[in-house]
Amino acid sequence: MKRLLASLVMVAALAACGAPLAKSETPQQALAAAAQRASQLKSAKFDFNGGVTMTFPAALAQSLGQSSSNGTLVVNLSGNGEAQFPDRYHAGLNAKMTGFSVATEVIVANGQAYVKNPITNKWQASSASGGLDQLGQPDPLSYDQLLKNVQSIKDLGDTSLNGTAVHHYQLTPDKAKLLASLNKSGAKNAQALAAMKQVLDSGTMTVEVWFGKDDHLARRLSTDASYAIDLNQLLGALGSAATPSRALPAGSTIHATARVAINYHDFDAPVTISIPPVG
Repeated sequence: MKRLLASLVMVAALAACGAPLAKSETPQQALAAAAQRASQLKSAKFDFNGGVTMTFPAALAQSLGQSSSNGTLVVNLSGNGEAQFPDRYHAGLNAKMTGFSVATEVIVANGQAYVKNPITNKWQASSASGGLDQLGQPDPLSYDQLLKNVQSIKDLGDTSLNGTAVHHYQLTPDKAKLLASLNKSGAKNAQALAAMKQVLDSGTMTVEVWFGKDDHLARRLSTDASYAIDLNQLLGALGSAATPSRALPAGSTIHATARVAINYHDFDAPVTISIPPVG
């Protein structure tokens, strides 16, 4: 019996020595796989939450008719929706400010944005910004671009998210490559791209992503941004239609911080997003 047991142990040891070791992914390999998997998705559902805080100086507050010498505007955002990759999504949006809240809907399709007026309940059309808004925050379609155009990666350790084993990374985007990629991928509004460039160049942005260790599907994407924005430059980039009737004081700079987290689920579930009637 002892000799049989020893033989079995020896066979097992030899088999272990001869078996190939499982290869572990580097963060770069895992992130590349997640970006590739994102480009293969047909649809997903999502929910999101976050907020934007803007602080503006006394001169700007007075020019806007504010009685206080300094002002801070805080907007909390939440909502949910569905996406059809690569170019359309529908979301219900709730925005809350001090003593005020508004609920609306947004549809983006083929580079065109449609927003439901919360007062009239009629849809209005405007050009989509192509992945990031004017504060550099992502829309639900843009996460593959944020995974592809990365300057540096920090591994924050593997964890579990809603019962799924995930990698958790912090990313620093390559701003130049990100803007070039968004432009190439179909952002049709040159003014919005110029405004995004002005905002991104004026501050910092970090991205955190949680994606499956086995399937590389992104379960959560969050962005943190901090910018000092010259409103005259921003409005100039957006064009004359966005310029107020009276000129803003020189040096009208606001400091803005923004954080948005998007949770993805129900991958490749049936989704149909139709373009709404305008007016």
